Amino acid sequence: MNREEIEKLVEESANQARKHRKGPSTDQIRQVLNTLFLIAAVVGLVCYFAIPENRWIGMGIVGGGMILKVIEFFIRFMF
Repeated sequence: MNREEIEKLVEESANQARKHRKGPSTDQIRQVLNTLFLIAAVVGLVCYFAIPENRWIGMGIVGGGMILKVIEFFIRFMF
């Protein structure tokens, strides 16, 4: 067996193991996190410009969304 065949076998076995897992897949979790990030970004921008005397509220919402994006980033590359 050459290296390509071994890598293909490993990838196939990993895919089969993912299919047999119970619960949401990592793709579904990433999709939810991305949706929440986009919602937080829009809401944060609206709050930032709609409430000029308390801009920290908008920045806090956008910051929370960025934390969600970082979590999604790590899930994408770890699993």
